[in-house]
Amino acid sequence: MRCGRALCPACGGAAGVGRRACGEACARVLDQHDQAFALLTRQTQQTAQASAVFSGLCSLLSLAGAAGAWFYLPVPFLVWFCAGCGLVFMATAIWQARIARRQAGPASGGR
Repeated sequence: MRCGRALCPACGGAAGVGRRACGEACARVLDQHDQAFALLTRQTQQTAQASAVFSGLCSLLSLAGAAGAWFYLPVPFLVWFCAGCGLVFMATAIWQARIARRQAGPASGGR
């Protein structure tokens, strides 16, 4: 929510980091928007990390299923299907982990 007024440097006050607002109410709203954006960014990063862990676990289970099928029920389709799913889940886990690191940014050790 903004008032929509254009401000010159002489009549506008600073709101947050280098932002200008027409008054205290607009400055508070700008700060609330910044906090909400930061919260959404953190939650998105946590979701990407959780998805990477889940995909990694699915990869391990699928590869273990392929190994088990190789020894206990040697049906080629089942073995190859489980192994293929395991590899796809592994690629997905790596991809999601890279996304989570990229979202962390340079300040958190990402990139």
